[in-house]
Amino acid sequence: MENNQTANQGGGFNFRWLIYGALGLYILFNFFGSRGGGDDYIEETLEDPTQGIICHIEEQKQDLFRITDEEIIDVKEDSRIYATYLDGSMDTFTLEEVRLIEANNPRASALRAIAMGGMLGYMMGRPMGSGLTRNSYANQSAYDKSSSSGRSQLRSTSRKTTVRKPNPSSKTGFGSSRSSRSYGG
Repeated sequence: MENNQTANQGGGFNFRWLIYGALGLYILFNFFGSRGGGDDYIEETLEDPTQGIICHIEEQKQDLFRITDEEIIDVKEDSRIYATYLDGSMDTFTLEEVRLIEANNPRASALRAIAMGGMLGYMMGRPMGSGLTRNSYANQSAYDKSSSSGRSQLRSTSRKTTVRKPNPSSKTGFGSSRSSRSYGG
């Protein structure tokens, strides 16, 4: 029996130690690896248009608006929406007025929603990397004009700023899986 125990202790490969080693490496990597890798922050480039837009919008049906034309102008603050209604009346809105449109005014809210889908949306905070919404335009030629030459011209003259912000997929900080505190009932 003594020879049998010596044989088990002395040689041979034990898979149990391989599993323990792999588990230990996994724990060490997850505990130390994600903190020092620079993954806590990501860089993002923000683009702020320096030029403005004149946007022509027509009411197609009751409270259903579409963009008929957009043209780029030199000064962002001179941006305007020219709205033509079914009854033939017209309104003009500045960029600031469009930003302040209240949700309880359905007609004005519909105008704002359509403007957000076009190039004027970039002035109101929509990322310039996002595309234009085809349904915001009255026809294919108006969409093509804005989508191709207009959008690229607006992007090429925009002011670009690089910012660092917390990485939402990072595992460190408040609310992370490593948190040792728990609140609640």
